Amino acid sequence: MDTIPWEITLTVLGVVIPTVAGVYEFFFIGRKRLGYRIQMDTRAFGEDFAGARHPSLVLVRIENNGSVPVDVDDYMESEPVGLSVRFPRRRVVRAFDPTRRGPSSPTNAIPLLNRDPERADPDVLRLPRVPLNPNEHYKVLVVLDELDGDNAPERDGDESDAVMESRIKGGRITRTRYRARVSRGVVALITVMASLIVALYYVSEDNSTAAVDCASGKLAVVGSTAFRPVLEKAAASYREACREAPGDVEIDIRATGSQEGVRTLDEAGREAGEDGPAMLAFSDGRKGDGHPQLLPRPVSFSLFTLVVNKAAGVQDLTPEQIRRIYAGRYRNWSDVGGNDLPIALVGRYSNSGSRRALEERVLGGATEPNVTSHDCRARVARPDHPALRCERGSTQEALDTVAAVPGGLGYAEAHAAGARTDRLRLVRIDGHPAELDAADRGVYPFWATEYAYTYGQPPADSLVAGFLRYMTLEVGQDVIREYGQRPCADLANPRLCRPS
Repeated sequence: MDTIPWEITLTVLGVVIPTVAGVYEFFFIGRKRLGYRIQMDTRAFGEDFAGARHPSLVLVRIENNGSVPVDVDDYMESEPVGLSVRFPRRRVVRAFDPTRRGPSSPTNAIPLLNRDPERADPDVLRLPRVPLNPNEHYKVLVVLDELDGDNAPERDGDESDAVMESRIKGGRITRTRYRARVSRGVVALITVMASLIVALYYVSEDNSTAAVDCASGKLAVVGSTAFRPVLEKAAASYREACREAPGDVEIDIRATGSQEGVRTLDEAGREAGEDGPAMLAFSDGRKGDGHPQLLPRPVSFSLFTLVVNKAAGVQDLTPEQIRRIYAGRYRNWSDVGGNDLPIALVGRYSNSGSRRALEERVLGGATEPNVTSHDCRARVARPDHPALRCERGSTQEALDTVAAVPGGLGYAEAHAAGARTDRLRLVRIDGHPAELDAADRGVYPFWATEYAYTYGQPPADSLVAGFLRYMTLEVGQDVIREYGQRPCADLANPRLCRPS
């Protein structure tokens, strides 16, 4: 009896799995489904904030993660309330919609539903009956008063004690973390079917071919110095995976700065033939204007941090303090509560993506001041700005300079900076450390999307396309994670990685 080829089996199972999972989810789980997510739950600084003696701030997200719309009549609370969220041992002081959806928005009822301070259940947040189409959401910012005062526990979004006490007709309300998940039954079903696929593959075929999409030839990778360690490790891993494939693989990493890499690719593309240059450019942030032939591909979410020499005596700066330092209004660390040392700014050249991320996300669009020093210790003869500032060409050079100058302040990719804590200190911004989860939630501002640029669409069988696919698939993503960054697909809010 003839056996069925394993390729046909894989194709059939590839259709069966999502079909069965979809039917199970549609008929047995329920089509109407709301999710609620606590994206932030943190104690606020100071006392008597918004009428709360021990204030805490909570950001609640309500989302329709079902397959059909949720209408106003689907809520089961007494009108006009649609949903009730309880916060044990805390009192709701204020609640409002931070998205400002417009004067006619149903969420404008949020302050009215929560303004009575004498209600019997002050620990309950009342939300209106908001109609939501699939994948739509809204957010509510809540000011709470900690009834336990100084004994209240520290929380974050995942550890919040908020409890949803409402239901909807013909469906359910579930708490989500980063994104709505399929049910456990569907996960179990997919796991079993996937195991069968793997077993069939190894039983039916001698898996001696390389799993990587190997291509041969020479490839130049230019651009970001901050992303260079990731690219070097990924290139070495790709060459190793393709060592038995026909043809040689040569990948040359030339990190000269994000914007310089973009310009190099653009110039090479104009001189190349129809297939384009054998070159990729990686940039910390967008390419800028004037390069219409370059196509972006979001690769990762890159985190940056300010760094200071430990002698400066600071660990935390507010955004306003940072802007004043770079504007030259604060020139000594004692101006912000640190030691009596002059502030020496260690910047990057204008082609640096790290510098562009600082200017856009931390300095509010302002540019770094001009160079007024060559060694970050003494001013040049005719400085044109009150700040003392020098420039360096790469991430490591900037970190070396900050480590050598007692009052040094610079910035770098967070993973690279974290390896230099012997003489450097990573600066918190408004109390938030340089952590990916904080940036993902929107409370830490210093980050950038790492883009890979090609000149036009490269041929599918080219080394350019093969290495780019490798960077965005499992092995390449593992390398990205290894160096403290995060693939775009891992984000709670993947839109952060989309090209602007």
